[in-house]
Amino acid sequence: MDFQGMKVNSGLKDALSAMVASNKMPHAIILEGSSAAGRMKLARLIAASLVCTSAGERPCMVCSACKKSFGSRRGEKKYAGDKLLSEKLNHPDISEIAKESDRVQFGINPIRIMRSEAFIMPNESDVKVYILSDAHLLNAQAQNALLKILEEPPAYICFILECSSSSILLQTVRSRSVVFNLGPPEKGEGISSKKMEKAAVAAANVASAVMAPKEYELLKSAAVFENDKVLLKLALPELELIFRDALVIKMGNSETMSVSPETAGLLAEAFPGEKLIKLIEETRKLQEAIERNANHNLLITLLSSRLKV
Repeated sequence: MDFQGMKVNSGLKDALSAMVASNKMPHAIILEGSSAAGRMKLARLIAASLVCTSAGERPCMVCSACKKSFGSRRGEKKYAGDKLLSEKLNHPDISEIAKESDRVQFGINPIRIMRSEAFIMPNESDVKVYILSDAHLLNAQAQNALLKILEEPPAYICFILECSSSSILLQTVRSRSVVFNLGPPEKGEGISSKKMEKAAVAAANVASAVMAPKEYELLKSAAVFENDKVLLKLALPELELIFRDALVIKMGNSETMSVSPETAGLLAEAFPGEKLIKLIEETRKLQEAIERNANHNLLITLLSSRLKV
């Protein structure tokens, strides 16, 4: 499997490559850990690899299936990069399922629609792939609906669940899936450990300020980013991990990934699960805005307003 320059540990590369090469991909896989961007990139590369018709490394980027998948970038062997975040794959046998935009959690309706379509044979490929983004936001009803098809899936189906942590999902869903952990988020080349430590501290301060009764504390904690765009970009993934840990703790688990499990514990005590899910979602939106090169001052303003939800 061609990972298009993605930084993936050798064990995970070997496992996925072997599954793709032997056409023995499990019916359901869970991609957890790393960043949302990293998980989504890998999910799309796996999906493209499964429909690719090349006899060699996949995705080849030049076969008819890859050309359909990657649209206007067809024929470009090294395409994945950041473009895999801004443009969905266009192959008729690859679908991306996301929560309704007006809901905090991932409800049952998209899963019902997906489940009804899943039993329709693939259009062009031997496999039909569904990518479920933000699967950690699936509510219990939606997960139980998903479970019905995970228990007896069509032979040609592959579900890819992209989530911050599989521990948030029901055990029955996890037991019917193969979990791949991408590890901690990439810190980026050329970033000093001192800078990363500063970003971690800033993220913890923001997370603590979210619990303060007045917005002033949040504004004060965000002031550190005013003249440092790089620091904000580094701090947001750390902030998402803290909120993710808080949700995991809230649900009775202890598997933390952030550098501030103590802050996550306080958040779990202070807020209901729905509020924590909303905080994860808003932090994700801020990271996406950075990827779109949104105005830096506007981002700081949004940080203060959106996290006081």
